[in-house]
Amino acid sequence: MRLPGQRMIPKWRGEWSSFVKYTGRIAITTVILVLIASARIYGNLYYDVPMFKPPTIGILALLICWWLGSQYDKVKFYSEKDILTGIHNRRFVVQKFPKLLMQMSKRNRKLTMLLIDIDNFKVVNDTYGHEKGDKVLQYIAKTLLSSTSKKDIVARWAGDEFLIISPCSNENTGEIIMNRVQHALRKSFDEIAIDVSVSIGASMYPRDAETLDALLHAADRKMYSMKSQSKPRTK
Repeated sequence: MRLPGQRMIPKWRGEWSSFVKYTGRIAITTVILVLIASARIYGNLYYDVPMFKPPTIGILALLICWWLGSQYDKVKFYSEKDILTGIHNRRFVVQKFPKLLMQMSKRNRKLTMLLIDIDNFKVVNDTYGHEKGDKVLQYIAKTLLSSTSKKDIVARWAGDEFLIISPCSNENTGEIIMNRVQHALRKSFDEIAIDVSVSIGASMYPRDAETLDALLHAADRKMYSMKSQSKPRTK
């Protein structure tokens, strides 16, 4: 035990009240709390106060655990969401997709992936400015969400690329979603008075590929094959 500015007191052991009698001093006490859940450590805090009793420690522990829990929820939210658009980000897809594929495999179900790319997005930024470019990204994200069902995953994959992942789908799901998205995006772009087009490529598990990278590659190949063709840019 060490008092502030004093040497160690190695002989003392016992209750705080005995310590006060033993040394004649008021101790500065420290509580260190570690939040552990499901065998994982999520954080710790320490708190220096004058001598306190067990009820005070209990209340303090609850408050600190609540605070740590709220901070963990915030960190988890921002680690899985794209800040600009509010939809899922690349990290979320990478973490979620293996489990999703496992579910599809066990249930013998199909999964459709759509890769959406904004045509000439650099020109949009150069012509209208980055603020307007951000508006386009936000409109696309909002439109993709409104054009899909709750079971679908909508994510921003890269700067001007978005993903739609539709589990438990069929052979027509990709075309249905693409037509719905194209129609909705034209309306959204009219609202912000910018002439923007998108290219969309689709792939299906297990027909086209059986891994995230391979499905992305298949969708990407189909998407870029449409960029030199006339609108609507879907395949």
